[in-house]
Amino acid sequence: MKVVAIIVNLFFPGVGSFFVGKVGQGIAQLILYIIGLVLIFTGILAIVGIPLCIGVWIWGLVTAATSPTQPVQVEVVYKNEPPAA
Repeated sequence: MKVVAIIVNLFFPGVGSFFVGKVGQGIAQLILYIIGLVLIFTGILAIVGIPLCIGVWIWGLVTAATSPTQPVQVEVVYKNEPPAA
């Protein structure tokens, strides 16, 4: 699964992080990458957009490559207690 995540992150930074179970980081990477692309297309702000896109791209690759082999699953158990009298 890591290999698929790395390959997907090569083309779509942030999406590969979803595959390894890091949804929050994936959303942040995707949003920052889109912001970087918008800045690049404005022309003048390309000075900020290009390094932002490169940084997010590297961050996505590192996230996918260093993730555990299985996504961490958290189980929440609710304890039902009778109301206090």
